[in-house]
Amino acid sequence: MSTRRALAVAGVLAGWATLAPAWAAAQILPAQPARYELTTEASDARALWVNPAGLARLPEASIGADVTADRFFPGGAQLSQYSLSLAGRGVAASWIHERLPSSQSLNVYAVGIGLGDEQFSAGMTRRWYRGLADAGSWDVAARVSTLDGTQLSLVTRNIGSPRLGDSTYWATLVPGALVYLLRGVVQLGGEWEVAPHAWRSVGYRAGGAVALGRGVAVLVLADLSPSLKRRALVLALSLDASRSRLGAVGLASGGANEIDAVGLSGALVTRAPTPHR
Repeated sequence: MSTRRALAVAGVLAGWATLAPAWAAAQILPAQPARYELTTEASDARALWVNPAGLARLPEASIGADVTADRFFPGGAQLSQYSLSLAGRGVAASWIHERLPSSQSLNVYAVGIGLGDEQFSAGMTRRWYRGLADAGSWDVAARVSTLDGTQLSLVTRNIGSPRLGDSTYWATLVPGALVYLLRGVVQLGGEWEVAPHAWRSVGYRAGGAVALGRGVAVLVLADLSPSLKRRALVLALSLDASRSRLGAVGLASGGANEIDAVGLSGALVTRAPTPHR
C-alpha cells in the first residue's frame, strides 16, 4: 500500500473514497461520527473520535451505540462496524468492532478526556487496536471560541504512528474553523488535514449543519482531495430530544445511486439542569 493511501485512511474521511474499489486488509474504517462531523462541530460523546476537546463542551452524561453497513464490493453490503460508548463529566470511553471483508476483525478501544469550558477547551484520546494487529495511538486537540462565536480547532491525530498490517498511519494535523449564520440556525465550516512528517496535504473537508427546529438538524460534509476534487459526499440527519439523541447517515462517493455506507446511531442522555435567571 502506498504511503499516500495510508495517510488518506489515517485522515479518517480524507481517504474513505479509496476504500470501496481496492480494499486492503490493513486498512481500518473511520468511526461513524468521524464520517459526518467536523472537528469544530463535535461537542458530546462523539467528540472522542473527532476532537476530544469537544468532550468538555456539553454538561451531559450519555450511553450510546451505532451500527454501520458498508458496500465493500459492487452488488452488496455487509454490517461492517458497531460500537458502544459511555460519557460523563468530560470523560468518555468507547469500543468499536470492525468486520473487514477479508474475514478479519479489529477491535478499537478508546478513552478520552476534555477539560475547559465553552470558550476554551483541550482534550486527548488514547486508542488501542486489537485483532488485526496490536497497536496504539493518541489524539490531542484544542478548541477556541472567539468573541463573535467563531469556532477554531486544532487536532493532532495518530501520535505514535501505529502500524496495522503493512500500513503505518502517520500523525496528521487538522486545523479547522466554523462560523454561525442566521443566529446559529446555519453552521458552515471547513478543515485541512496535513501530514507534518512530509508536509503533504492529505485532503480537505467542508460542510456544516442546518437546524430545522424541534431538535432536528441536517448535516452535510464534502470530502475533497488535495486538488479539491470531490471524493465523497455525506448526508446525516439528527434528532436531539430532551433525553435522547438519534441519527442516520449515508455516504456516497459517486452519485446518489452509489451509496457506499449507511449508519444508524442512538444515545440515552442526561443533561445538567439549566440554571434559572
